[in-house]
Amino acid sequence: MRISKMRKYSLGVPSLIVLFVVFLASCAFHEGSPLASKKTKETYHAADVEKYLESLSDDSMSGFAYLISKDGKVLIEGGVGLANIESKTLNDTTTIFRAASITKQFTAASILLLVDQGKLSLDEKLSNYFPALPNSEKVTIRNLLDHTSGMWEQQKDEDFPFPVDKEVPADVHLSYIQKNKPYFEPGEKWNYCNNGYFVLGLIVEKVAGMSLESYMQKQIFAPLGMKNSGLYNDSVEYKHRATGYGMADGKPYKELDPNMATYKGAAALYTTVDDLLLWSEALHNGKLISSDSYQQLITPHKFTNGFVPFVGYGFGVGIEDVAGKHTVGHPGRMYGYHSDMLRISEDNINVIFLANVNINQLKEEGRIAAKIIEILYRN
Repeated sequence: MRISKMRKYSLGVPSLIVLFVVFLASCAFHEGSPLASKKTKETYHAADVEKYLESLSDDSMSGFAYLISKDGKVLIEGGVGLANIESKTLNDTTTIFRAASITKQFTAASILLLVDQGKLSLDEKLSNYFPALPNSEKVTIRNLLDHTSGMWEQQKDEDFPFPVDKEVPADVHLSYIQKNKPYFEPGEKWNYCNNGYFVLGLIVEKVAGMSLESYMQKQIFAPLGMKNSGLYNDSVEYKHRATGYGMADGKPYKELDPNMATYKGAAALYTTVDDLLLWSEALHNGKLISSDSYQQLITPHKFTNGFVPFVGYGFGVGIEDVAGKHTVGHPGRMYGYHSDMLRISEDNINVIFLANVNINQLKEEGRIAAKIIEILYRN
């Protein structure tokens, strides 16, 4: 199985000469993030991780891109399998994937940027923005961020009438939230809620006076140099975008293409592994939000009533032990894609994984990021 580091093109002789010159230059200079030293790679078993990742797909199947870094320097990065089976385009580090719920940490950071700017408060009531929504006089922005609002969630409702590949107008979706009873009182329990982040995205738009994508572009993507990231728009053709696939009877098929035009705050991010490294290094090293906001982002909600959630959750990130290591991050999944992004803060290690196939349909079931961490820390 070949791991693809860069996009594959058909080249003539003149182009090969140019490519050779570029290759020689690249031996002395890496255009992306700096590379980790040989000793660091050996310490963290980079070759073994790469061998494991090679085994998960092949050049006849869809696959994934990955990047693992230490102290902001790349241990290993590359692509496995095909970004598009029909065109035989390989996945690599420039491939754009839909990142699903990794979006939530970007929405949380957008809210916290507005908090840092004094434009809103985490303890403001939802009624200040959407008074018609259930419990709006009790639900706070904080409740929406850490999934303790109790808000209705359509993924638990078999009667929700809209297909996943069609846009639902925001006001229509708000009307469904309005007429459905909350699951519990705010702060009483924890329940993962995409609708909370849908509403948070709308709050950003109300406060900032621009679309969520424009706000993220201005405050996050452009300042951090994330040139291949944005929020879903079904009218745009994305260069180097991976197509999402499923597997049935051992054969791939094109999955539904989920329309995230409405649910931008919850799951609309498209990005590359290189861009996510820029994001993680900025977010976790004090280059984006204030220290106080960051501490709130990475602190799990503490219940005073004895309720114990299955995972610690801050604002848009899970805080959990994975393969024996304390991590901050978030997985994501949608039709044809799954993703994972974990940071081991004590060692400044990032594990970034973006796939264009349904979860558990590579040649390994279970959480691949956890297996990667196991290998990184193998004695």
